[in-house]
Amino acid sequence: MTKPVEYLHIVTVGTSLLLNNHWEHGHPLPRKQILLESLRNDPRKNSAELNALLHFIDRDECSRVHLLATDTPQGRLCGQTIGRYLHDRGIQTTDGKTIGLLSRSIELATSQVSFFTAIRVFRDAVFRVAQKARRGGAVVFINATGSIKAETAVAAMVAAELKLSAYYIHQSMNEPVFLPTAALDPDALEILRGIGKPRHVPPKLAPRDQDRLQREGLIKLSLKADGQVSSIHLTAFAKHLLKPYNP
Repeated sequence: MTKPVEYLHIVTVGTSLLLNNHWEHGHPLPRKQILLESLRNDPRKNSAELNALLHFIDRDECSRVHLLATDTPQGRLCGQTIGRYLHDRGIQTTDGKTIGLLSRSIELATSQVSFFTAIRVFRDAVFRVAQKARRGGAVVFINATGSIKAETAVAAMVAAELKLSAYYIHQSMNEPVFLPTAALDPDALEILRGIGKPRHVPPKLAPRDQDRLQREGLIKLSLKADGQVSSIHLTAFAKHLLKPYNP
């Protein structure tokens, strides 16, 4: 019997849940139950993280979620509430604090040195969880929607280094978009090398491979009047990525 595919989503957690429930800095935090009820009523509206993640849950492409929240009262409350919501939906969750995420809050960093230390700890946390899950055979995604800009950038960088897919959603969007991390696994690398070879007939790509390589900004398609592909070319960025692999 074929083992089912496990999908792990590493989710950076910000404070959108608080802000969307009209909380303001300096005021007491709302009770967890109030926030949980807001998620049950409208998870997409009240949580940026869930707004992106639910796209995959609805497609049965989310088996497990690892929540990475900053170690602050706000971060812990948002992470715990989102975790409880996902648990109630039957999604297995783990918490970043179990691996010592951010002993010092990035938001409260008082100097460049402390900020740099905190963001390195965050990078290592994302890296360890993603690498372990991938070695275990899971398909790993990074949801880089929540948290501050520096964490979003670092999460996408880790995705690129480990050849993973990362995604993001803006409040004006209906579906998440994949960030162009150029996730070159061996199969994708072989396809790109084949496209780069001189030929008179365009290579035939499976629709999933074609969509992925277009999404990553690695190929350009020329179409005939009837919509059929007439030629496939590598983008300049794809050619750059292939240089170390070409003799």
